Amino acid sequence: MAQRDQNGLSFARPESALQVDPERTPVQGFHHFPRALRPTCSWHFRVGAAKIVATMADARDYFAEAEARQKELLKRLALAPVVDVVGVVGASAPSGSQSGGEKLWSLLFDFQVWRTKSTGLQTQPLIIRRKVTMEELHRWQESINPYTVIRIKARVVVGADEDGHQALLEDFVGRESSDEELNRHLKQLQQPVTFEDPSLGTFTLDRRVDWFSGTVAWEGHPISLNLSGSETHKVLDALKTAHALWKSPNTWNRRIRDYAVEKLLPLKNESWLDENEPALTPDEFRARMTLQSITVYPDGSFDFWHNDGDLFWGHSIHISGSLANGPTGADIPG
Repeated sequence: MAQRDQNGLSFARPESALQVDPERTPVQGFHHFPRALRPTCSWHFRVGAAKIVATMADARDYFAEAEARQKELLKRLALAPVVDVVGVVGASAPSGSQSGGEKLWSLLFDFQVWRTKSTGLQTQPLIIRRKVTMEELHRWQESINPYTVIRIKARVVVGADEDGHQALLEDFVGRESSDEELNRHLKQLQQPVTFEDPSLGTFTLDRRVDWFSGTVAWEGHPISLNLSGSETHKVLDALKTAHALWKSPNTWNRRIRDYAVEKLLPLKNESWLDENEPALTPDEFRARMTLQSITVYPDGSFDFWHNDGDLFWGHSIHISGSLANGPTGADIPG
């Protein structure tokens, strides 16, 4: 049954369970982490040599800092005693990441709700990690599934840093079915959370990325609209961003595409033409772009994601910006 909160959003939790088809393939150099650890930067091809150099330098600095933090955290975790931990695995499958020059992978997953003998029930997520080989990574991914209650042996530090509770995985004991309280939390986590917006329709919480998603018409074509955040006030602010865009979609569509042409057409014609392919005109470039999704944020910023029509050999065309400043960034990540 739907319930309306104090801000007027209608939220519903149907009885049917949310089905998750987790992505299990680890990708070298890309961190597909649980949301509490997901980094804010990614590898992009940016326009202009200077920007490419700056972006690579920023990425190196970021990953160097992240690696240093992880090493320090592992030292702290290694000093903690090994304890039994029982918990509810979150919506994301165990992920693997590997930094440049490293032989081992970092296995990461989370318990959304968990307990130890000394801590009692905890509802703030526990981030669990371990250094593993590729073969071990696959074995762990086969053993640990989203939305299950399992028992592990781990070294736990409560409130380890700004990312919250942390644990170093030592051993997988097995599935756990006897903890009634954790089983109740598991059922709650599996129930979809939806809300209705009068003008934009139904949105469903995707716990893997912590945002609400829905299918909405943009210029007569269906696209995915993602509202960043899962807390009510953040959803309301993200909706304001969406409503502002949908008041004048034709204007925003033109501004986004014109910006893409301005920033990316020179890159296409200088560096991304196939053999014997003639230089593209602005209209030809626009015609091959297909909008797939828009992500909006509480602060008025947005991301427009396009299929590139093979302009850049399958890379996405990503235009970022804000209501206040219009489009301000053009990338071709992938």
